[in-house]
This record gives sequence, C-alpha cells and structure tokens, in this order.
Amino acid sequence: MTSSKGAIFRSKYFRFFLGVAVGAALLFLSVKDVSWSEVKGEIENITYAWIFFAAFFYWTELGIRLVRWRVLLSQLKPPPAGYKIAIAFVSGYAANNVLPAKLGEAFRADLLGRLANVSRLTVFGSIIVERLFDMLMVLGMTAWGVFFVTTTHLNTLEDVTRGLTLLLAPIALLVILVYFFVARKSNHLNVKLRAWSGKVQNLLHGLHVLEDSSSYLKLLSSTLAIWTLNCLAIWSIMMALDIQLDVNQTILMIGITGISTAIPAAPAGIGTLQYAFYVTAVLFDFSPSTAFVASVIVQIVLLGSATVVGAIAYSYAIATHLLQDDETGK
Repeated sequence: MTSSKGAIFRSKYFRFFLGVAVGAALLFLSVKDVSWSEVKGEIENITYAWIFFAAFFYWTELGIRLVRWRVLLSQLKPPPAGYKIAIAFVSGYAANNVLPAKLGEAFRADLLGRLANVSRLTVFGSIIVERLFDMLMVLGMTAWGVFFVTTTHLNTLEDVTRGLTLLLAPIALLVILVYFFVARKSNHLNVKLRAWSGKVQNLLHGLHVLEDSSSYLKLLSSTLAIWTLNCLAIWSIMMALDIQLDVNQTILMIGITGISTAIPAAPAGIGTLQYAFYVTAVLFDFSPSTAFVASVIVQIVLLGSATVVGAIAYSYAIATHLLQDDETGK
C-alpha cells in the first residue's frame, strides 16, 4: 500500500495535475475582482517603450544567469563548450514555461548531459546551487520590503510575512545540507554516502564549486546583478501601465513574485504569478485589473520570448547533435 502511494506521488501525471490544480486555484483568486472592461482599457493605454526596456533588462539578466551557470560548471573536466551550455540553458528556461512543476530544471540537466556527455546529476547539483543563491536573494528582498515598505493593508503584509517564515525552514535546511556536504567533506555521513553510491557522488560533485572561496564573490555579484535587472524589468512593466513604484515597493514586489515562481505549479507560472501581482496590488493600492495585465505581459513578452528562443535552440540541438549522436550509437 505504501509503495503504491509512493508511485502515485512520483508519477509525472500526478505532478502535472497537481501543478495545474495549484495554478488554477490561485488564478481564480487573482481574477475574481478583475474588471474585464478595465483590462481592455489598460491594454489600450500601454506605453510600449517601457515594454521594450523591460525586455532589454530581462534578456541582459538571462545573459548574466548564463555566465553564472558557466562559473558553476567550470569545475567539470573538461568544462562543457560555452555554446552547449547556452543551448541547454535557454532550452531549460523554455521547458520551464511549457512544463508544470518546474520540470524544466531536470530537462536542462538532462539536455546538457546529452550534449556534453557529462553526468546529469552533477549538472543538476550545479542547478541546486544556482537556485539556492536565488532563493537567498529573494528571501532577503522580501524581508527588506516587509521591513521598509509603507502600506495601510497590514493584514496582507502579515500574510506575506507568514509566507516568508514558512520558506525559511526548508531554505535553511538546504543551506545546512550544502555546507555539511561541501565544507565538512570528512564527516562520517559524507564519506559513507560517497562510498555508497556513484549517483550520490555525481550529485555532490555538482556542489564542489562552493569549495573554492574565490567563486563566492563571482556568484554573489552575479546574483545581485541578476536580481537588480529583474527589478528593473518588472518596474518598467509597471511604468508601462502608469504605476510608479518606489524602490522598496519594487523590491518587495520582486520578492513576492520570486517566491511565487519557486512554487511547482502550472507552466509559465500561470496562476502563481497572477496571484503574486494581485497581492502587490492590494498592498500598493492599484487595481487588480492592472495587476492581471502586468502579470500577463511578463508571461507573454518576457517568458514568451525566452520560450521561443529556447524552442529554436532545442531544435538546433536535435538537428545538429542529439540525432547525430543517436545515429552514431546505432
């Protein structure tokens, strides 16, 4: 009976429907107060120059994310070619926008593993480090916003604070585990795990970049640049809708939306992203209709452009590498 339940929770179909269900529930909560006539008016009055700036900031952010991932993969000997890392990176981002439950992360690791003939688990370990730095930044930004932002909706702010508190425990546990396996290499459990399974060794190898203290400055500076550009991109979208947020409001908005994107839900953050924008609309006293339009712009212009480029990159990978490898294997 237990194994049957475990199989259900591991099933890709279960994760698909769970992700869609979470997204649908949050989408309903986000649109229940939306005026569709107001949505039409918001779309007609968009200042498209700001949308262009948002796209520019977003793609600059992705470029720095790619550089950061190359730093994380630099431990591999020999390191994968830069263009293969770029193909896997943008294809993985596209997959995250069309697959539920953040399955694009596994897709990215698998694709680079096939392209560069490296361990998928080692690549996945590098993605764990990448997401760890992102979540620490998101939590810090949310905490900053909660502390410094001014709002009359204290109940909603308390809800954000509770959500932040709930995330602290798993993130803290992950940080402790990474430290345990990287900084404390000689501990008994670490030695046992390394001897017990080659798969565990490969996964831990993906964390080894943290053994080099000089890499911390590169990772921290790139992560700071990434989220600064993310702030600028979202701020530009709000400016396109004539919503002028101050620095603290923008930081809190990015913190809330960053938390929402970490939730394994429907593809492209459908529902979770809308709800994050809805929460910020309540906090900062702008219309839920404006929040809905802003979230859709993010999904169409920013995530949509990454999906198109990622699909092209994946098609290129299939045409020039994966199929050739399959034919060689035959």
